[in-house]
Parts: sequence; C-alpha cells; structure tokens
Amino acid sequence: MILMPELWNGSSPIWFAVGLVIIAYLAIFRRPKPAQFFALTLGLGFMTLAYVSPIGYLADGYVFSAHMVQHLLMLLIVPLCLVLSLPKDQLKSWFHSTGRLSTLKIISLIGWTGGVGAMWFWHVPSLCSISTESPLLGIVRDASFLLAGIAFWWPIYGPLKRTRLEPPVGIIYLFSACLGCTLLGIYITFTTTTVCPVFANPADSFGVMSRLSAAGLTPAVDQNLGGLLMWVPPCLLYVSAIISLLGRWYTNAEHDHSVSGVAGAT
Repeated sequence: MILMPELWNGSSPIWFAVGLVIIAYLAIFRRPKPAQFFALTLGLGFMTLAYVSPIGYLADGYVFSAHMVQHLLMLLIVPLCLVLSLPKDQLKSWFHSTGRLSTLKIISLIGWTGGVGAMWFWHVPSLCSISTESPLLGIVRDASFLLAGIAFWWPIYGPLKRTRLEPPVGIIYLFSACLGCTLLGIYITFTTTTVCPVFANPADSFGVMSRLSAAGLTPAVDQNLGGLLMWVPPCLLYVSAIISLLGRWYTNAEHDHSVSGVAGAT
C-alpha cells in the first residue's frame, strides 16, 4: 500500500508550510543548537508524513485507523518535537518580564485540558464526520491539535524551567492524560456505535478499499484498530515521559543534596 504512487500527494501545500516554518525558525533563532534544529526537522518530517504519505490519503475519509495515526502525529509527536526545538537562552530574554511569564503559566494550566480534550472533542461522531468532509474545518481541527499539543507538552518539556511542572505534579499530569486516552481508546475499540460515520462507506477511487476489505480490514475492524491506536501508543509515550521526569527528579534531588552538603561543610 505504501508503494502505490497514486496514494502519495507530492503537490500537497504542506511542503509550502514546512518551508515557511524553517525559514521563520532560522530567521528568529539565528544560531540554534544542532539538537534543537534536529528536533525541528524531525517534527516537520512527521508532519509531512501525516499529509504527503498514504496516511494522509487514507485519513481523508477512507480508513479510520489512518485518520487516528494522523491525529496522534499532529497532537502528540509533532508538538513535542517543536517544543524541544525552542532555544532556551533566547526565550529567557523574551519572557523575563512578569506579565509575559504569567502568559506562559496560563498556557501550562490549559495544557492538559487542551491536549486531552481536543481528541475527545473532535471524535464526537458528527464533528468527526463533518471535519473529515470539510477541508476548511479539517484545517481548523488539525491546527487545534497542533496548538493543543504544544500547550500540553509545554509544562513538561518547555524550555523555561519556571513554567515546567515539578516532577511529582508532572507525573500525575501525564498519568491522568494516559487515563484520558485509555478511556477514549476503550470506548472507540469496544463500542458498537460508529464513531466517525464518514468512514463506514467510503468511496473507492483507486480500488484501495476493496483490497483492504479483502485483507480483513472491514469498517468494524478498522474502528477497533483505531481505538487501539488511541489507547496504546499515547500511553507508551506518556510512560516514557514519566520515566524522564523521574530521572529529572532524581537528578534534582542529587543536586540539592550535594549543594546542601557543600553548604554544611563550609
């Protein structure tokens, strides 16, 4: 399926958007560290994959599980890479004032609601179908995923330590997000209701659906697979983030202990 050239969209406007983002990034952050620029290119690579590859074609009203992969990329993976690409030193100079810092704290407060709520909101059956059928609403939906994802990851991996959650709170934040995705994934996997009706009887322009159906990917199986994708991969990502927070917590504790030991010795 991946090798079928007709499923690739080389003329997608996403190429233009990616080019603009790279130009703007290099214009604003003139000397990013290699790791930061790598994070940017990795995120943009995943975003391109979500629309140019067969994932983008199949997500456009054909295969619900491909639609779910696209949304997970735009809500979790791409925003995480973008947050990790932001240079700490330059942002420190921009947000040194109390007013601007309070704005970032507000972003942190809405991060969980936006990150978890966006996926629930856009999978209300009527909204899911309408946003898939309407290109304009689809752009709004995907942009909301990207912004909600950035807000979600900011309190965990934001470049400014002052706007990050303390590790114990961050662990609760991530665990509860995992729970939210699990509940939605379980609902999608086991419900007998069609979550996104537009995928129930898709048109078959290239004969793709007939081959997928012959391989066993019926609409019911497709929805079950989409629910599992909503359930398992996000929680694996959240668990990985929790492990990194535990490492940060341990490092901070070791640092505080060594500092207190030096202070006591003097």
